[in-house]
Amino acid sequence: MCRHRNFHQIAQSQMDSIKETTLEINLGALGHNYHFLKSKLKPSTKFLGVVKAFAYGSESVSIAKKLEKLGTDYLAVAYAKEGVTLKKAGIQLPIMVLHPQPVNCAEIVEHGLEPCLYSPGILRVFLETVKATGQKAYPVHLKFNTGLNRLGFGKADIKEIQRYLTNGTFLRVTSLFSHLAASEDPGETAFTHGQIRAFQKRAGEMERALGYAPFRHVLNTSGIINFP
Repeated sequence: MCRHRNFHQIAQSQMDSIKETTLEINLGALGHNYHFLKSKLKPSTKFLGVVKAFAYGSESVSIAKKLEKLGTDYLAVAYAKEGVTLKKAGIQLPIMVLHPQPVNCAEIVEHGLEPCLYSPGILRVFLETVKATGQKAYPVHLKFNTGLNRLGFGKADIKEIQRYLTNGTFLRVTSLFSHLAASEDPGETAFTHGQIRAFQKRAGEMERALGYAPFRHVLNTSGIINFP
């Protein structure tokens, strides 16, 4: 018992000596990184800043405001509530929701967020939500799986997407995109090129089905550096 009390006293003393930790974000460095990545791209190429998970622990509102000031074209978050936070903070940029959930579809529409649709199920639910509001040409983004194997429509889904999107004017596809799985790995260059080719093929099929050409995006950060 005496030894246990001594251990507790020592542990409490150590806890009392711990100082508060502060994380400082250098927004100037963020600006430098932004301009470096932009320099790798054509001037006409749009730039999307991903600020999900509190901007990866860096405080999403401050980072989003800086990216907006720098000239970023789009922001992306994982879930609807993150996008609502940015909208309430006064962010004017369009905000993509990468992983919209059926329960949040009405909230997405209410706040003018743009969902990334990745399966027939979420496409169907979101379409019904927009129909119920009476809106027309609501902007959405379609994600295709080309090898990351996490989320995304497959080749077999093209006809079903076409069925949902060509029989009405409720949704307008703003972009088609995919996600590279190994663009940072020089040993997987052939695999990455295969993903890009697969995406180009599916995007072409989708454009023919829609009758118009949304913009396309596939590069993550390492993709910009290694496959500009």
